[in-house]
Amino acid sequence: MSRDMEWMNILLNQHKLAASMLTSGVLESSNNQVRSHFKAILDGTLDHQKQIYDVMSQKGWYSVSPAPQAEVTRISQSMSNIQQQ
Repeated sequence: MSRDMEWMNILLNQHKLAASMLTSGVLESSNNQVRSHFKAILDGTLDHQKQIYDVMSQKGWYSVSPAPQAEVTRISQSMSNIQQQ
């Protein structure tokens, strides 16, 4: 593993951890200002995570196998059902 790839993996994992912690902050905030602040930071963190992933993917350092279409359809329908309830 190259040094650059190693650093990018570390950055990606740190952003995943930060996103998880910030999501908890949003969900547990009763103060609207604090909640908005966490949401803004979370949005930036998610944007950075996507940029890191895109670079890694372009370099062949992070590959994801596409989900079978039947699974995508099943999950999509399940989420639609949840939203309708």
